[in-house]
Amino acid sequence: MSKLKEINNQKKNDGFTHKRSLSSPFLLIMEDGEPFCSWVFFERSIFKTCYFSLISINEEQNCVVLELLVPCCMRSSCCQKVLYRSSSKILVDLSFLCGLMEVKLPVYDALILKNIESHHILLCISASSSSVEIWRNGTKLLNTATVVLHHHDDQNVPVSITIQTKKTCHDICVQKGESRAITVKDMMLILKNQAAENVQARLEIQLNMVQRKKIRL
Repeated sequence: MSKLKEINNQKKNDGFTHKRSLSSPFLLIMEDGEPFCSWVFFERSIFKTCYFSLISINEEQNCVVLELLVPCCMRSSCCQKVLYRSSSKILVDLSFLCGLMEVKLPVYDALILKNIESHHILLCISASSSSVEIWRNGTKLLNTATVVLHHHDDQNVPVSITIQTKKTCHDICVQKGESRAITVKDMMLILKNQAAENVQARLEIQLNMVQRKKIRL
């Protein structure tokens, strides 16, 4: 109880004012030496955890209210372990516990899930005397893309394109018999640049769209 009171006082001294204030995360040790564990239920998933933060203390009843913190995994060998806050709380009777151990792990308010969709795009283009937009990202999703430009004509006339990303532009030019590739981040559009003659080319795009979803447990 004394250690929990110390954590509670530290929480107050740190000047927390927002709704989701947080004490230092800790483990509770049972009489058999094993950590006390509980479960967080979220939609159709169940997360086991032995990490908690302190919400309140009832000295008269010798109990505490704890917020359950969800680990990214339960493997002790995990070198990238972090904790995520949850809306789950638990009332714990301290009489069957014999120890507490603070842990130095980063705690985040939400879990960010990433989903990557891969698309392979093949375009046959004809370079002419005018510049034309030949591809545009129609979404707001982040992406990485590998673009390969193939010269596909018997004429000895160069073909060039301009790739515009969120931050910069990249030019690719190929001569007869050549192919060139570039990998970029957050590609927005591709322009076919003007050429001296009508010449054929082929454009291959390997596009990986990144979807992010924020989850509060």
